[in-house]
Amino acid sequence: MNGNAEVNERLREAAALGNEDLIQELVKQGADVNSRNHMNGWTSLHWACRRNHPHAVQLLVQLGADPSLPNDKDELPNQLTAVEAIHDVLELVLKVRIARTNDSDFIEVELKRNSLTYQTLVEKCCEELEVDAKDVVKVRKLPNTVLRKDKDVQRLEDFQELELVVQRRSAAEAYHLQIQQMDLVY
Repeated sequence: MNGNAEVNERLREAAALGNEDLIQELVKQGADVNSRNHMNGWTSLHWACRRNHPHAVQLLVQLGADPSLPNDKDELPNQLTAVEAIHDVLELVLKVRIARTNDSDFIEVELKRNSLTYQTLVEKCCEELEVDAKDVVKVRKLPNTVLRKDKDVQRLEDFQELELVVQRRSAAEAYHLQIQQMDLVY
């Protein structure tokens, strides 16, 4: 094992033990927080999550650990723990807006990485933007990539910019929908 590979393996061990001081020291020595074990593809973040060390997870993320890197079984670090404090650290923050409107501002939407699917992304974005999910034609990762399935969504990174492309209702359809909603209130 060469020197760099040895330091990287020691980092994964320190993460598995939750040893924050050693994690910091090894990174100072040049350990790569995103290095993978050659046998299973596990990163230090996989180990810290699997062994339920929320403070180590937080430190690793601050040091640049990428929570979207899967291991060789295609498991993300957040899928290896049930500890809510870890899931909170690994929450994904996206910037979202509605396409082709006069308002070009984004809003930030937070999603739990462990339950991130295309459907949950659409539902949460629609809830935040007050859009009916039935009106969403597509979700676009800016500048020009259409998201279509769960794997596309799982590759999103923090502060990724997204647009919801929605179908426009005619004035008559909008009026009838508004009347229906008013009837539900009364």
